[in-house]
Amino acid sequence: MNQEKIGRFIAKLRKEQNLTQQDLADKLQVTDKAVSKWENGRCLPDISFLEKLSQIFQVTIVELLKGERNYKKKEVKGDIKVLEVNNLSKSFGKRKILNNINLDIYEGEIIGLIGPNGAGKTTLIKCILGLYKFDNGSVKIDSYNTKTDLDDALSKIGCIVETPNMYNHLTGRQNLHITELLNNIKDLSYVDEIIKLVGLEDRINDKVKKYSLGMKQRLGLANALIKRPSLLILDEPTNGLDPKGIKNLRELLKKISVDSHMSILISSHILSEIENICDRIAIIDEGKIISVFGIEEIKYKNKSLEEEYFNKTEKFENREDNDENN
Repeated sequence: MNQEKIGRFIAKLRKEQNLTQQDLADKLQVTDKAVSKWENGRCLPDISFLEKLSQIFQVTIVELLKGERNYKKKEVKGDIKVLEVNNLSKSFGKRKILNNINLDIYEGEIIGLIGPNGAGKTTLIKCILGLYKFDNGSVKIDSYNTKTDLDDALSKIGCIVETPNMYNHLTGRQNLHITELLNNIKDLSYVDEIIKLVGLEDRINDKVKKYSLGMKQRLGLANALIKRPSLLILDEPTNGLDPKGIKNLRELLKKISVDSHMSILISSHILSEIENICDRIAIIDEGKIISVFGIEEIKYKNKSLEEEYFNKTEKFENREDNDENN
């Protein structure tokens, strides 16, 4: 393990967030001398501080120990952030649903958003999509701020929230044509490419009411992809799908990410599928992002995502209980 390389990496991550050594020390509840020693390569943080650094900088422990980011599958345009959620909070009345959420997604990356029912997953997605106004913080999509440039920001997003809504009395192609008109899309050859990509070329002229649920999901995906988004957001995309439909959707999303360098945010309760498809995982609980880590990290630990999920959430709940009792 190269202590100096790790130290330089910690210093780089700190500077990316515009933090001084004292700022980072305050977050970790250590002295600035301890931070200075880490950054100068004189010693390594212990595992408890590595976990905290992982959460602050949204990198994995493995990446910290390697001294470099390695979760992005492709070197496309460097460290380009497609989605930036900064200090986002949202309340309904007196009840705080989201509490100081920070989350970044890089170009070509697939991130899984997981957490228990009522944790704030769908609320976060709706805030990103501009469907909810949030109390404070910011959301940027391809550098467009949703508060000041909402139309430009939304033009960069494709989404499916649970089961896609389609006009059942129209054909698949007619449904897509409506999206073409609404988005002023004139490249019909690209539309045909999307139809082929989702595997509907043989059924695209059938009425949607004749489609299976899996076919409707694929049509919904085509509809989301038709405007060439930078970010694809999927909320519970496998709801109601049989095992074959789930497998087909998984393979399709991986292909889209690789071929189009598209970033994908997936919210799902099916941990095994999230583990099979995602590069990184963000766990949300009680309105807080409690951990962000790479799939490779749990492989390094020889753990399943399910084991890591329950370990992280149980630790968080115990901390919350201790805070309430103190």
